Amino acid sequence: MTDSIHTKLGEGRRVAIPAELCHRYHLQPGDPVVLEPSDAGIIMRPLHDVFQEVQSFFADAAPSDIRLSDELIRERRAEAAKESHD
Repeated sequence: MTDSIHTKLGEGRRVAIPAELCHRYHLQPGDPVVLEPSDAGIIMRPLHDVFQEVQSFFADAAPSDIRLSDELIRERRAEAAKESHD
């Protein structure tokens, strides 16, 4: 691997991420990250990237002209109205 950086596990099992990698991946102190176990070790990814990956995966699940949140709200209101009439 030509692009590896060596570091040590510090007090409290903390790992300092070198500035070079923080700049490359646009990480700031306090940014949420995801740690994923793999056969090769631990993979760390910015939470924002994971969200984008999940959104892309499900992008074809619903028509682009429909907001599923609006559909859910409409269904819940209809259920609530039905319950209040019962």
